[in-house]
Amino acid sequence: METRYNEEYFSGQISKSEEKAEVQYGRLLHYAGIGASTHLRFLDAGCGAGPALGYLQRLGFSVTGSDLVLYPLLEARKRAPQARLVVANLEHGLPFASNSFNVVLVSEVVEHLHNPAKLLSDCYQALLPGGCLIVTTPNLWDMRRFLAKARGKVWIGYQDPTHINLMTPPQVVRLLQDAGFSKVKWRSGMKPMWSRSIRKLGWSLNIPYPPVIGGGIAAIAYKGNQQLG
Repeated sequence: METRYNEEYFSGQISKSEEKAEVQYGRLLHYAGIGASTHLRFLDAGCGAGPALGYLQRLGFSVTGSDLVLYPLLEARKRAPQARLVVANLEHGLPFASNSFNVVLVSEVVEHLHNPAKLLSDCYQALLPGGCLIVTTPNLWDMRRFLAKARGKVWIGYQDPTHINLMTPPQVVRLLQDAGFSKVKWRSGMKPMWSRSIRKLGWSLNIPYPPVIGGGIAAIAYKGNQQLG
């Protein structure tokens, strides 16, 4: 499986601008109710080439990233020179002690795993009491999945051969609850369905996905009843 994660696979992450990373991950933090901090310890499990790590480091978080192969971590080092980076196969669990982090991000990872329940259970253990888990994954309820089939095309979630465990929102919620998390919430369509902007004029137009059937699932869950902040 590791040979599939080559330079071409991570090219989109490597080319992602700081502006796009700020929009994407800033929305996730806002949804989770997490502000910039110099004391929160943040793990990006499956960080890839580190677009989130660079943004999080600029906010002042103490950041750690892990990925399956070394190549993207070398690219992540360029974006987040102060980050702690670890090679780890998330199928086998997280290589971190219990109560190590305030926040864990698992973005576009669970769909690659045969046993995502194992990873989410490990995330629960790695979080401090009151800690927050942020999960994103493709949405099987995405309206484009049904439109693509009707048009004889392949839905984007099926185009990546490393996607072996795609889920619906209720399935994600059940996995989080079974792992011990509480106060689970989710939404879809964190990224706009269509957007156009003219930077020189400061103009932008973003059209969101309809509720529930957006392009991806974003789920927030907590370890215990006390929440960050």
